[in-house]
Order: sequence, then structure tokens, then C-alpha cells
Amino acid sequence: PGLDMAEDAEVVQLAKSLTGANATAKVSFGTEAGFFQESGIATVICGPGSIDQAHKPDEFVALDQLAQCEAFLRRLMDRVCARPA
Repeated sequence: PGLDMAEDAEVVQLAKSLTGANATAKVSFGTEAGFFQESGIATVICGPGSIDQAHKPDEFVALDQLAQCEAFLRRLMDRVCARPA
């Protein structure tokens, strides 16, 4: 099944706040995300690199994109592991 998470969903807003992005986009590629959504698990798909270089011969991810991904994951860990005051 396709993923169709609402733009105002909490998980979407979390991802946007952690990336600093103001917009979302949908692409016509397959993932397991639709199964998670069907099971009641709010889901977004994000990752390093450009879809223009993905899933084809000689695909690659630029080092600066990996660094941005690492920073995103650190912000995510800080957010979900934060202890209440």
C-alpha cells in the first residue's frame, strides 16, 4: 500500500522541525511505509542523498548529505531521549 501521511500529522511536523524544512514532497517509489501506516504507526520517509542518484547504477550519497543525516539523527535522539524537567 502507498503511504499517505497527512501534512499536519505529528510525525510530519516532527520531521520538519528536525530538518528545518518547511515543505514536504511525495514521490512514486515503493517502501514498506504504507504497511506501517496501515498498522497504525505514523510514518515518514527521509534520508540522505538525492532521489536523482538513488536506485540506479552508480548511485551515491554525497558526504555532506551523510553529515546532514547524522546531525538529523542526533537531533532526533536528543528529542526522543530528553528527560522531562
